[in-house]
Amino acid sequence: MDNLKLKIKELELKIEELEALLDNLQESSQQQLNHDDVRTLLNQLLDEKEIVASADLEKRLSQNQVQTIKWIVGTGISIVSITFAMIQFLL
Repeated sequence: MDNLKLKIKELELKIEELEALLDNLQESSQQQLNHDDVRTLLNQLLDEKEIVASADLEKRLSQNQVQTIKWIVGTGISIVSITFAMIQFLL
């Protein structure tokens, strides 16, 4: 019986040590990874796998739409200018 009690006490001590170690690991991991770090790591992973987030996709689409509108306006102004110049040249 004494041997069994000794083994139980040893197991209880090991369990306490493991629980303390687990608590220390949880505290250190919470200190190491805050919200910005997680976001940075996530963005790095997405960049490595070439996955586009929906916010980035919307931003790029908006930029492309603005650029397309600028080209359309520029082309329209050029066409009007060329037409006006040709009318003046022919008259």
